[in-house]
Amino acid sequence: MNWGKKLVIAMALFMSFIIALSVKMILSDKDDLVEKDYYEKGLSYDQDYSRKMNVEADKAAPSITQEGDSLNIRFSKPSTGTLKFIHSKDRKFDRLVTINSGAGTETAVSLKDIQRGSWRLTFEWKSGDKMYMYDKEIFIQ
Repeated sequence: MNWGKKLVIAMALFMSFIIALSVKMILSDKDDLVEKDYYEKGLSYDQDYSRKMNVEADKAAPSITQEGDSLNIRFSKPSTGTLKFIHSKDRKFDRLVTINSGAGTETAVSLKDIQRGSWRLTFEWKSGDKMYMYDKEIFIQ
């Protein structure tokens, strides 16, 4: 076998490898890098940014502690809003919980249906006349 045949065989193997990867990419229905509501999030970016800046300006970041099967959250003022549990590996475990501290500043969220592991929490709440947004990475044990 001379070098010409080896070169043709090597090119054919490389081309078949590239074609196999292309077919796999096209047939894949899952793309974890792109969110479903990507454009809506892009349009509301300025609003989200101003709510995150409100947290820094007012020093209103909530204090989060885990005690047993509950997540205790302490705000600086009475607050109402939502808490998103975003799972780091699978979106089917994501949860949205409403939070309301009432007249006090503390609230508790049950972790009974939340899987153990790494989570990103996204708080969106209103306290007084201001809107806030806060993200936090936690590990639920």
